Amino acid sequence: MKNVKIIKKRFKHIEAQTYKKLKNKFKTYSKFFISFLIITFFIYSLTKEKKKREKIEFKYFACFCSTARKENLYVRQLISYYINIGFEKFIFGDNNRPKTEKLSDFMQDYINNGTVDIFNIFGSPMSQSEFFGNIYEKYKTQCAWISFFDFDEYLKILPNNYTNITISIKEYLSNPIFSKCESIGINWLIYSDNNLLHYDNRTLIERFTSPNYNDIDNKFVKSIIRGNLNKKIFYPKESSHVPDKRVIICNSMGKRLKYHDKFSVKPPLLKKAFLMHYNTKTVDEYVNKIKRGGNENAIYDINERIVRFFSHNNFTDEKLKIFEKAFKRKIKYNSSDKIDINIILILYILLCLFF
Repeated sequence: MKNVKIIKKRFKHIEAQTYKKLKNKFKTYSKFFISFLIITFFIYSLTKEKKKREKIEFKYFACFCSTARKENLYVRQLISYYINIGFEKFIFGDNNRPKTEKLSDFMQDYINNGTVDIFNIFGSPMSQSEFFGNIYEKYKTQCAWISFFDFDEYLKILPNNYTNITISIKEYLSNPIFSKCESIGINWLIYSDNNLLHYDNRTLIERFTSPNYNDIDNKFVKSIIRGNLNKKIFYPKESSHVPDKRVIICNSMGKRLKYHDKFSVKPPLLKKAFLMHYNTKTVDEYVNKIKRGGNENAIYDINERIVRFFSHNNFTDEKLKIFEKAFKRKIKYNSSDKIDINIILILYILLCLFF
C-alpha cells in the first residue's frame, strides 16, 4: 500500500510538471501569436495609410457628367456656364432616339478640342446610375472631382460674403473643410417658370429669375464625387445619388452626413452652394420634356407630370390650355385643390420632428 501511495504521489507530481510545461509553452506560443498579429496589423496599417496618402497627378480638377435626351437647345449654354466656373471636362451619355437629334450636333468644336466626350447609350439596358458608375471607374484617375448633375442644374457657389458672384469650383473644393469628404451633396433650389409660356433664345439664367425658396423639393441633392476612390459609388437600378454606406458624404458646408441623408439635406442648405434647378422651364418646354420620356426609355405619366408642373409654378388657364392642346385631351385640374407649398413644408417638418 505504501508503494502504491508513493507511485500515485509521483504520478501526480509528473502530471503537475507536464501541465506546467504545457501551460508555459501555451503562454509562449500565445505571446508569439499575439505579437505576430500586432506586427501584421501594424504593417497593414502602414501600407493602408501609405495607399491613402498616395497622390495622383489628375489631368482635370473638375469634370461634369450627365445623360441627355433632346438637350441640344441647352448644351452650349451649359458647357459655357460650367467652363466659366472652372470645369475642364464634360462626359455625356447621349440617350437620344435613333434618327433624331444627336448630342454632338451643336458642339463638334468641343469634341474636337477634347473638352467633351460622348457615349451613345440609347437602347442600352443600363440605368443612369449604372452609366454614372461606369464613367466614374473610367475617369476617376483623370478627374480630381466629378459632378453628376443633370442638364437643368446649374451650380452656384457663393463667396463668404454671400454676394451674387459665383466663385470657381477649384476655390470652393480646395477649402480644407472638404479634406475628409468623398462626396458632397448639393441641394436643389427650384426656379419657377417666371410665368413665361414659350421658349426663347435667352439662356436659362436670363429667363428664369424667381427661385422658390420654400419648395419642398429643395431638400434633394446631387453629388460631387472625389476621384480615385476604391469604393463602389453607384449601383445599377439604384438612385443616381451615392448609395454606398462606406462613402463619406458631406453637405455643401463640409459637415459629414448620416447615411440615411444620402438623397437629401434637410432643411435645405443654400448658404454656400446650391444647384439652380430649372426643372420645368416654360409650359411649352415642359410639354416637350413629357413627350421625350425618361432618360431610361421610360414614358412619363402625363397627368402626374402636369400636377407636378403646377406644384412648382403658378396656375393659369392659359397654361392648362397649352397642355390640353399639346396632348389633345381634356385635363381635369382644379387650381383650388392645390395646397400651398408652405403648408406642405410645415407638415413635413412636423412629421420629421415627431416621428
